[in-house]
Amino acid sequence: MPSLIIISGAPCSGKSTLAAQLRASLRWPLLAKDAFKEVLFDTLGVGDREWSRRLSGASYALMFHATEELLATQESCLVEGNFRWSENEARFAALRRAQPQARWLQIYCDAPTDLLIARYRERVSKGARHPGHVDAQAAPEVEAELRAFRGPLPIADLTLKFDSSTHDSATGADLVRKIRAWIENPEQE
Repeated sequence: MPSLIIISGAPCSGKSTLAAQLRASLRWPLLAKDAFKEVLFDTLGVGDREWSRRLSGASYALMFHATEELLATQESCLVEGNFRWSENEARFAALRRAQPQARWLQIYCDAPTDLLIARYRERVSKGARHPGHVDAQAAPEVEAELRAFRGPLPIADLTLKFDSSTHDSATGADLVRKIRAWIENPEQE
């Protein structure tokens, strides 16, 4: 039975870092929204904030398609993104209908709001992300979203919370232990 691990949370909550660690630990494919989006930027070009939003929608469509294909072949995988519920509720429902045999685990990443905003401002000042994300242009919108963004998605068989403000090797190891126990014990939810 394939498993789907959904890594969700607000921007700057540690999703990408955690997803990379889990990919290395579990050796599962990782489908990350920003990875798809950056390929689209490199292929179709960089634009303004509206263009970035359009490519986000296309990135999610591609990610959900690839996820369904993996689950259909009984392959487990990780998906990572901020998954705004209003934009992705129908996609999650369609995936659940298409692959009802798959087990879903959500890891909801979070941190105190002030820390999320400080991380976003640092991201903007460093300019380290792909320029297509237009982080500086998006800053007012993203900061407002960070002030309002809270709570895991109502989708998973099991949800684990990950506070990236207190993450250390012990909490990371404990999280991986819980995930492995969930993978190895399908009867235990």
